[in-house]
Amino acid sequence: MAGGGGFRAGSRKRLGALRDRVGPEPLGRSSLLVAAGFGVAAAIRIAYLVRFAGNYDVAAFADAADILRRGGDLYLETARYNYSPVFAYTLLGLSRLGDALGVSLAHLLGALLLAADAATAVLVSRMAGGGRRGAAAALIFFANPVSVFVSSFHLQFDGLAILALLAAVHAAERRPGSGRIPLWLSVSLLVKHIAAFFPPLFLRSRRRGGIGLAAAAVPYALFAASFLPFWRQWSGIRSHVLEYRSLAEDYGVGMLRNFAWLPRWLPTAVFLAAVLVALVLLRGVPLRRSCLLLFLVALIFAPGICEYYFVWPVALGALTGGAGYLIYTVTVSAFFLGSPDGLNLPLHHLPGWHGIWWSLVLWLALELRALRRPAGAAEDAT
Repeated sequence: MAGGGGFRAGSRKRLGALRDRVGPEPLGRSSLLVAAGFGVAAAIRIAYLVRFAGNYDVAAFADAADILRRGGDLYLETARYNYSPVFAYTLLGLSRLGDALGVSLAHLLGALLLAADAATAVLVSRMAGGGRRGAAAALIFFANPVSVFVSSFHLQFDGLAILALLAAVHAAERRPGSGRIPLWLSVSLLVKHIAAFFPPLFLRSRRRGGIGLAAAAVPYALFAASFLPFWRQWSGIRSHVLEYRSLAEDYGVGMLRNFAWLPRWLPTAVFLAAVLVALVLLRGVPLRRSCLLLFLVALIFAPGICEYYFVWPVALGALTGGAGYLIYTVTVSAFFLGSPDGLNLPLHHLPGWHGIWWSLVLWLALELRALRRPAGAAEDAT
């Protein structure tokens, strides 16, 4: 039996080496199905974009662009812009381009987000190894209803920050210690600070794709520097950016606010404690999976929530797939169908905030279980 086990292990190693030499499995006949899948997904995305009639957030984006256009005080004149100046100037550029072309800001923003998701799909394919497996992972992301809803229905720009974060992970896996890693992390943080807690995950040995402390500090330094031209608006920056806690829905730890005898800061404290513990425990986990797990922890313990936050783990999850990813996708998609900010279908049995929270807990539990799986079992599973 021992000899048989050694034979199987040796066979797996030889097969792995053979796959490395041969390269990714070609698409073959499945190429037509993959192309059709991408075509349908792109058509749905474009249809949503063409029919876009406006929403609260896009109106806030237009306000930010108008304030910059007339030289106003971005962080004092509106409480609806909660991000770094980088995206505000992106909005200004799109607004001016729209004026020149006779196209609305919303449609140009939607086109940018569509292009970003297409680039993310390409990157996901490369990170999955290319070929048939890479195409499948890319399609799982690009056709994912959560990604479609957030980018093309809501016109939220979380996907831009996620694209840069994935580029940082890809750079770390291909060229450990590369200067591109802090660059991409900086871009992600400057676009939208959903990546605020991710640079510490890259603090690991170069052999494992890590960077040093100085390089990990670069994104935070650039994020802070981006506000220097607006330093006279510090009160607004502190209130609308640094102290922003999203919407107080009946979701997760945010429900602690329903108890009047608990301090109002408790949900934020619980969130920060959970993230710090995760950063410590995830140091030995492969980078792409540790980033996925940190997103799951952040969503489970978020002190405030918006429904477009649920796109955060979708791209990284497409690389691993699994039952947790599937259940989460179905739950969030069903939530969007019934949400007043989604399709608002009159189906009251569809999942609500609690359903999504429990799907995240389940997904995290399944991912942690997979991490504890013996190496031999993991090889057999692949």
